[in-house]
Amino acid sequence: MSETRTYGGWRPRRGFGIGNLSEAQTVVMAGCVLVPLCVWMVVVSVGLPLLVMPIVTGVAVVVAVLALIPHRTHGTSLGGALVMWIRTHTARRKGWAEWETGVFTRHPRRNELPGVLAPIMPLSTHDGLGQPYGLLWDRRTGRLTASVRVAPVGTVLADPERTDVWIGSFAAWQATLGYEPTVDWVSIVVESAPSSGTELADYVADRLDPAAPPVARDTMIAVAEAHRGATADITTRVNITFQPERARPAPQDDAERVAEVSRALAGLERDLPLCGVASMGRATAAHWTHWLRSAYDPNARGDLARLSADDQLLAWSDAGPVRAQAHVDHYWHDSGWSVSWAMAALPNQNVTSNILAPLVTPGRYHRRVCITYQPFSADQAADVVTREASGSSFRRQLRRRRGLDDTARDRVDEARAQQAADEEAHGAGVGLWGMYVTTTVDDLRELPDAIADVESRARNAKLRLRRCWGWQHAGFAASLGVGIYPPELSTRGRWA
Repeated sequence: MSETRTYGGWRPRRGFGIGNLSEAQTVVMAGCVLVPLCVWMVVVSVGLPLLVMPIVTGVAVVVAVLALIPHRTHGTSLGGALVMWIRTHTARRKGWAEWETGVFTRHPRRNELPGVLAPIMPLSTHDGLGQPYGLLWDRRTGRLTASVRVAPVGTVLADPERTDVWIGSFAAWQATLGYEPTVDWVSIVVESAPSSGTELADYVADRLDPAAPPVARDTMIAVAEAHRGATADITTRVNITFQPERARPAPQDDAERVAEVSRALAGLERDLPLCGVASMGRATAAHWTHWLRSAYDPNARGDLARLSADDQLLAWSDAGPVRAQAHVDHYWHDSGWSVSWAMAALPNQNVTSNILAPLVTPGRYHRRVCITYQPFSADQAADVVTREASGSSFRRQLRRRRGLDDTARDRVDEARAQQAADEEAHGAGVGLWGMYVTTTVDDLRELPDAIADVESRARNAKLRLRRCWGWQHAGFAASLGVGIYPPELSTRGRWA
């Protein structure tokens, strides 16, 4: 009998951070110590007033407190929480946390989406075989996002050997992303929602054969009525965000940019079936519109499904909500109230291939899980893992000089850093993993139960999620997989 294969080895980037501090916190701590010493040397040598020293020391202490002391709720330092509070209240004061459109529009919006989705608009094009598909164009950054609709085969009835092949093929697919310079990140979105009360009945009624025996027709109708509302609507898509400006030679116009994305997407799409999924084709602009509209208006999912089945397409101006408002702990949009989480840590132990099953399995409430992967380019991957391994070795030497014993976590962290360097040397890809989870209800009274459901599922999946306090609207947008990536968003603006 073969042993159960497990997977693991993830670790957060730490660089040369000392102890539990990150690289940035280590630099701040060193500056808070060195700057007062340098000022003291200048005061002694030049003869400046001694009043300068208390001021400099006070500023250094305040900066150290803001940078080093963690905030329990937000999962960042006090300084980061302060910046978040300032940005949130600034957005509320300027009216950026609210959105009105449609019949409530007070001024033209140019068919924009709310919040961080405002620069996004769809483009329609054709692939090399003449099949239409859609791209989402970020007018601010120039990025283009394409979506491949897939149907996972599933591992419940698959042999362990076949599952290992699928996982190995997926790892190889990730490694190829490092050799495609135009790929910025990949978002794998798994969305599940309870079906409406009439969805299954309508599906069966549309497919009944008029010439079938009455007994067979009545049986099918009775079965559909008996399972009313007991089924789930599940969609899985692989969204790939490209930056065509990094292609060589650089594209000169929009047509060349779209052609570059289409070329890169063809190769990546071709290898996906080897990873245990069936490819259902690229998403069109109409698919994007229906996905966004159903996310903002969950009560309209049944009507949208019927429109899609009848090939009745919505305009992009209908993709966004009529009204939306961002709160500190949740996000209200049309007929739904949503709460979003961001992944704070991956499992510390090795896990099996079905570890995420509790989180992606359909349940009572609408849930959307978006797994992001930002690959490092092949020429940077070796430097990244080498720097992490060197930083882990540096911390071990520092502990020995201070006479401190290595803890179990320190030894495991160093072993994983070395393991990553060894695997990269054998051809493995290197990248940053992330996850954003959103649950949506159509009744505010059910929101506490939906929150408890997601947090319980995350614990069963060995994941540590953190509520997106103060940026629920951005977490909601990130879980959609439409080219919004919070680590990239954090580099924008004056408070970056």
